[in-house]
Amino acid sequence: MEPIRYFLACGGDVTLLDLDVALAVGQRDFLVSVGTPAARHLRALKGVTVVLDSGAWPPNNPSRPPFEAWWQELRRWREGRDDYGNLAYAIAYDTIGDAHATARDYRTTIGRIFSRASDAPIVPVLGFGQGPEAISIAIAQGWEGMRPDLVDGGGLFVRPAYALGGLVPQRGSAEAVAWVQRVGKEMARLVADGWAEDALGVHLLGSTRRSYLGAFVKAGIPVRCDTSTPIRQAMAGEKALSWGYTSAFGLPRDLLRRSRYARVAFWLCRERARLGLSWTTPDPHWLEDLPRHTPIVKPQQHLLLAA
Repeated sequence: MEPIRYFLACGGDVTLLDLDVALAVGQRDFLVSVGTPAARHLRALKGVTVVLDSGAWPPNNPSRPPFEAWWQELRRWREGRDDYGNLAYAIAYDTIGDAHATARDYRTTIGRIFSRASDAPIVPVLGFGQGPEAISIAIAQGWEGMRPDLVDGGGLFVRPAYALGGLVPQRGSAEAVAWVQRVGKEMARLVADGWAEDALGVHLLGSTRRSYLGAFVKAGIPVRCDTSTPIRQAMAGEKALSWGYTSAFGLPRDLLRRSRYARVAFWLCRERARLGLSWTTPDPHWLEDLPRHTPIVKPQQHLLLAA
């Protein structure tokens, strides 16, 4: 399993043509917020992997759907027994800064998994500041059959054991780095006790900071991470280019000034390169002409994915 896997976070600001650009760059992994056009669009695409997010960020997000709507949206992805299409997993419904509400909603989710949807792929959230020892306890219970959300029908881990939330507002603070390192040490201790590294994967919500990633990569623990940075930097336009532009990705600066979609490609290439992942520069003429195109749909997608 690859040590780092990057998901492009897609909120309400992401257009369907932005997704076309991401596919052309080589992005196949997406984190999408419940109820957004991107979520509905990606649900119909093949060849991509999706993580469903509940929209916890920003705190007190007024457009965030309530718990019941999140649960119903998760069930819409289900195509059959143990088959959720291209949905890899859903991040549990968490509330940033409110561990009580997060625990309450997670208990409700677990109850429904037992009674209605034992195959629902849910990944629980450990919020910033919470004791990492909770992970060890929960994983141990999972192997005893108490956590069906952690394993597939064959008893094998196919998704992260936990997601780490609440890191975005910390902006890489010393306290946040120390906390992530504590989580990493706790997981490394589990590996030393005989647990397989692949069974202890984590998903860092909203951050790709090296100071966070290193705590797990050094221990051989797979890391999933996501950010919406490429989209936000593209929207910032010249302000972001003034400090971040480089010709390394084959996109001229005058094109980036004119085209939002060229900027999406540029910043996504830059993010993937920073994480040590492969990238492809889309054809500049295609990027400039993209506003006149129809967003990719099922009959067309295989051409782009094959290319």
